[in-house]
Amino acid sequence: MPLVDIAYHQIRQKLLNGDYLPGALLSENELAAELNMSRTPIRDAMTLLSREGFVETLKKRGILVKGVDVNELYDMFDLLTALYVHVLDTVEPQQYKDELAVMKEQLDRLIEASEERRYREYYENGLLFMRTMLATSQNRCILQTFDTYKDKILYFVMVHRTFNNPNRPYKSRKMYAEVYRMLTEDNIPGARKVFLESMRNICEELVRMMR
Repeated sequence: MPLVDIAYHQIRQKLLNGDYLPGALLSENELAAELNMSRTPIRDAMTLLSREGFVETLKKRGILVKGVDVNELYDMFDLLTALYVHVLDTVEPQQYKDELAVMKEQLDRLIEASEERRYREYYENGLLFMRTMLATSQNRCILQTFDTYKDKILYFVMVHRTFNNPNRPYKSRKMYAEVYRMLTEDNIPGARKVFLESMRNICEELVRMMR
């Protein structure tokens, strides 16, 4: 694997883990020493991460770790909610049955991660659960749209938990379990209702953060 790809993936994982928090200034020299490579692949990796909105290079100061704008996050949730509802309204129950085993595995990992307070695994498996549900539509554009935003959402919730409430209860766990149960019972309207209530609560919290 080219060094720039190694640097990109390793630094990106640290960002998603919350190892580098918004407002931190990173140094090309320190990152190069840490990853045991020259500054050139580090600089190229930072260019890629800058395009994704994770960092910003400040002339003669270093590399600034950026946060996720709450307004942007609200728009992401608004769009993804529309995709979730569309899939729940249009996909036949049999198509969900084909994915229920995978969703159960993701739900079990989510529950285990919540019990052991492994934040990233908890949020990642929640996102994977929703991606599997979207995959039942067999719509490539829907999945590409989801994949465009999922890491930004993961980054935000990891940073938000670190800064604001590291001991916050894993409240979404109940929503995932209820949606899964409804889908196993072919109760699509029930799954839709549970999901929309949860998304409405999230969006209301984001609105409060924007004030």
